[in-house]
Amino acid sequence: MAINDVTLTASMRTNLLQLQSVNDKIGVKQNILSTGNKINSALDGPTSFFAAKSLTQRAGDLSSLKDAMGQSISTIKAADKGVTAIESMIEQARGLTTAAYSALGTDAGSVATRKTLSAQFNALKEQIDKLAGDSGYAGKNLLAGNGLRLDSTSESRRAVNTIQGIENARVTNVVSTDTYTVRVKGDGSIEGAAGEINSAEMAHGLVGLKLSGTMATSLGSFSDVQIEVRGAKGRERSFIITDGNESRTITYFDNSQTMAANTTTAAKSGTAQITQVSMGGTIEAGDSFTITVEDQTFTYTATAGDVSIGQTARVNIANQLKASINNALGANGRLSGKDVQTVTTSSTGTITLSGATTTNAAREMTVKATAENALTKRISESFASGTIVSFTVDRNLLEQAANNGNGISVIEKKVDIQIQVSNLNGATVTRDGMSKRGEGKLSEGENSFAFDTGTVRFNVDQKSIKQAAAANSAANLVSVQVTDANTSNDLTVQLNERNTNAITVQSQNLSTSGQGLRLDYAQNDWTDRADIDKAVSSIDYAKQTLRSASQTLSTNLNIITTRETFTKEFSDVLVEGANKLTLADQNEEGASLLMLQTRQQLGTIALSLANQSQQSILRLF
Repeated sequence: MAINDVTLTASMRTNLLQLQSVNDKIGVKQNILSTGNKINSALDGPTSFFAAKSLTQRAGDLSSLKDAMGQSISTIKAADKGVTAIESMIEQARGLTTAAYSALGTDAGSVATRKTLSAQFNALKEQIDKLAGDSGYAGKNLLAGNGLRLDSTSESRRAVNTIQGIENARVTNVVSTDTYTVRVKGDGSIEGAAGEINSAEMAHGLVGLKLSGTMATSLGSFSDVQIEVRGAKGRERSFIITDGNESRTITYFDNSQTMAANTTTAAKSGTAQITQVSMGGTIEAGDSFTITVEDQTFTYTATAGDVSIGQTARVNIANQLKASINNALGANGRLSGKDVQTVTTSSTGTITLSGATTTNAAREMTVKATAENALTKRISESFASGTIVSFTVDRNLLEQAANNGNGISVIEKKVDIQIQVSNLNGATVTRDGMSKRGEGKLSEGENSFAFDTGTVRFNVDQKSIKQAAAANSAANLVSVQVTDANTSNDLTVQLNERNTNAITVQSQNLSTSGQGLRLDYAQNDWTDRADIDKAVSSIDYAKQTLRSASQTLSTNLNIITTRETFTKEFSDVLVEGANKLTLADQNEEGASLLMLQTRQQLGTIALSLANQSQQSILRLF
């Protein structure tokens, strides 16, 4: 049906249009009340809509940045936890050095204690590296450094390892590249430390104590030599000599015996000493008496004062003859180095040799030396390492020594073998072939040579190092850069939505390497105070580095935390501003809807009234 087929009056059409408009407005108000926004599309208000949308989008971008900042904060907190734990381990390492300072003795127990402490120190060092490696978060590790690494080349390590007696050559704690020359020289001759030899002689009544020999090429050793004495006066004496893993025990029975007249009975032990000479019969001026001890003859000629027969004359003869012997043989007439056994006699008289008495002694008599000990004992022992230990036991000195000569003495073995390491700057560190005690001593196992650029380390085989020394062997150990620096572990945090403001938290190298804490392995099992001093120095450097790293992390954390708070609050401001442009006033919109509903009802009534004129026509029928 065509639109004009039904004719509406002007009033009806006007009322209908108004009712339609009211209905549309009611729909809008209902939409506003249901969404809470007075601007729901660009048609509702282009200016406000697009302004609010811009603010909302910026707030959303900032919200994403805030989330990223939160993750960055967690990454920094993870690194800070790692720093705290590393600091705790550094303090433990410092405690180990303090304990090592308290055990600086040269006795075996102190040396073993320091070696154990150094092993614990090395274990802590390795744990620090592992802890630093485990401090990453979300793929970033702020304690791993920039990836730059310096190390010795494999070719140069192989070259040094070809030196006889050297193995596992490497450079640790590399601070910068360098070239080190490793040289081994010496003839392997052995001697004992003079001061400790003298102490051992005084402690045990030994004479002529000597360490000698040449280091063996197959069973060589830099071990200390130990001499232990056991026993008591008048009983069996034991001398236990130890060199490395080898030990020798020498015993003899300390028992002075009396020699009968005209016999060759042996006195088995003690120190040969002329104590009394007495002659029977008439003694006249000019009479001579001689005693021959091996190739030395001692003569006494009686004077006028000695002609009377009796004790006085005998004592005078004894004292004067004794003085003559003393003058040649040393104090107390000691027959140093002579093993007295046989006395030959042929007439009347008496001679006493430290308790070994022969009656009817001749005016001429001979004392002969044999291999069996009477009053002294010669000891000489050889070891597979090439060491020869020799000395003579003096009974009188042994019995007069403290603790009756018993106890243990340790003698430092000096071996003419040196390992010298030099770098390009001219610095040189030499370790000689002495025992494990003290700085500069070679040891079986790892030896370290510290430079400002790094520490050269290698193991020494004491059984074969002599061959390298005799050949004057040398090789170079070269350290180079093996990896480039990078920024893969650096943390970059965007601080605004336009990417025009950002902060980068650089990764700190808190490993123990030369590029990080510079905390090296314990040197030479802490055999000397200087080795412990170096460990303490490295700990101090490590603590300063940790404090600096912690401060850097703390500063960056504060910045990012502040920006995170600002971003959150600023995002709220933007959302609030957008809401002001789009949110509807519920009270106002509710009142407007009520008014429109009232108008709708009035419009319906008005339309009904306008239609009544048409309905009146129906009454005509």
